[in-house]
Amino acid sequence: MARVHMQQETIDDASAAFYDEYVETDPVTGEKTTISMNEKERLYLECLDAYYNENGKQLLPDSEYEKLKLDLDFDGSKVAVYSKDEIRFVLANKRFKMGKPVMDDKEYDELRNQLKTLGSLVILHEGASCTVDGLCKTDMREDAGKTRLLYLPGTAGGLILVCELIYWTLGLDPVLSIVLGSLPAYFFGVWFTENVFAQKPLVVQATCPNCNYLQNIYFGDLFSVMTDGMAGPAAVPGDEIVCKCPNCKSENTANRNTMLLVGEKDLAKV
Repeated sequence: MARVHMQQETIDDASAAFYDEYVETDPVTGEKTTISMNEKERLYLECLDAYYNENGKQLLPDSEYEKLKLDLDFDGSKVAVYSKDEIRFVLANKRFKMGKPVMDDKEYDELRNQLKTLGSLVILHEGASCTVDGLCKTDMREDAGKTRLLYLPGTAGGLILVCELIYWTLGLDPVLSIVLGSLPAYFFGVWFTENVFAQKPLVVQATCPNCNYLQNIYFGDLFSVMTDGMAGPAAVPGDEIVCKCPNCKSENTANRNTMLLVGEKDLAKV
């Protein structure tokens, strides 16, 4: 009985060590201190940067590095699950700002365009690119979930109409009606949404060029409210709209063709 109890204590100790939070150890004094999530992510990127760009230099022993990465995984850090190309992009930006570029402009642009096509959040949260006159721009990324949600009312309504029509004309089972009616309901939902409900809707996310606040931007016109002048002067929504940042109240211009959000940097805050 005592043997089973001792084995249970050993398993519990090992499990506890596995779930322990990562702590930073002072190389001189050996003192251990808890650090914040941002500091852990920064240390993780510094370790990768030193290893790949400084001839395999190790900032942490293997055991501490694995503990740090495991801790970030448990805490849901996005940095810990970056792909190889996303890591390369982040480190390339860091090295460029240090004045020690690790790739030429062509390679950097190709990597950036590749990540932008894939919808990487690394590009979305990248700092604004500014010109000398204070004009800044950031990339926009389609929010596919919110965009598809706009098609739901029309599709659901179309499915109900089709099911009712099939039931009253053919007398088929409701489940079979849903199966047969799903395809026409889908096409009806697309037509209804893009011509009646929202008129070519698109929901995107972008960071404000002025304050880096992440915001949603909507392209389209719900029930032709803007087109008919029900909320201000009548105007047909185009591919370029002016939107106000909810955080800093600055006005920026969003373009759905170039997928760029452009605004002026408040130099007083720099």
